[in-house]
Amino acid sequence: MRDPHVVTVLVPWLDAGKVGALALNQLRDYFGARELGKLAVPGRFFDFTRYRPTVHYVDGERVLTMPNTTISYARPDEGPDLLFLHMLEPHAFAETYIQSVLRLLTSLGIKRHVRLGASYGSVPHTRTLPVSYSLNGQRIDLRTGEPIPQQGFYEGPTSIMNSVTNGMEESGIETMSLMVRLPYYAQLEEDYTGKARLLETFADIYSVPSLFADIIAKDKSRGERQYRRISAELVNNPAAKSLVEQLESDYDAQPSQSSIPDTLPPLSPDIEKFLREMDDQLGNSQ
Repeated sequence: MRDPHVVTVLVPWLDAGKVGALALNQLRDYFGARELGKLAVPGRFFDFTRYRPTVHYVDGERVLTMPNTTISYARPDEGPDLLFLHMLEPHAFAETYIQSVLRLLTSLGIKRHVRLGASYGSVPHTRTLPVSYSLNGQRIDLRTGEPIPQQGFYEGPTSIMNSVTNGMEESGIETMSLMVRLPYYAQLEEDYTGKARLLETFADIYSVPSLFADIIAKDKSRGERQYRRISAELVNNPAAKSLVEQLESDYDAQPSQSSIPDTLPPLSPDIEKFLREMDDQLGNSQ
């Protein structure tokens, strides 16, 4: 392959609103990627009572699809070849799983690993969703391309699959991360504003042809409809409306999106109850 870059998502870790998985699927379709491989025995690593198989029909025939980790490839006319790796977090034999992924990527001569994802943060749905961009562990300002000084270090729960990133760094593979932050008070099953924001950032970095803009525009339109419903629900709840107004004020006071803190403000019981009801309504309408 020609200086291949691999684009990955890890499900369900850091895939809020299914943003990473949606974006990866869109990129695979756009570049016409073809399947390269998948796990021969996925049940060795995954619990199928937690990742459920699905049933669908093709030409009247019942087809059972097993949850799996898959890799596909595309060869764009310009730029590096692209691999798309959709990973599920393993429930068993994680070390073997990680070693297999690392062997695969190093044997293919990967030059850069790009991880896509999303997490919930203290951002309002009425503003541009911030994207955290890092290269080899150093956060980068998307506007200037300059490094952002480290403001403390995360401590807490993580995924064993971070060992993949560590292994690639040790092998000399460049690592990049693009993570969009979504409003934590509106946890949509599929957040299309988040998907559009992530694809927009990826397209800027990789200079994807302008035709891709039409795809992003459709996602933005769908996302705007989702977020308008959220705004409509907030009108009748003063406490929730006040929360969003505070988030807007904090957002506008920051010098850049990269300065927005990752910490989440506490919620009152009334707001938590309202948000649960709103999530149910939005989920039923999708």
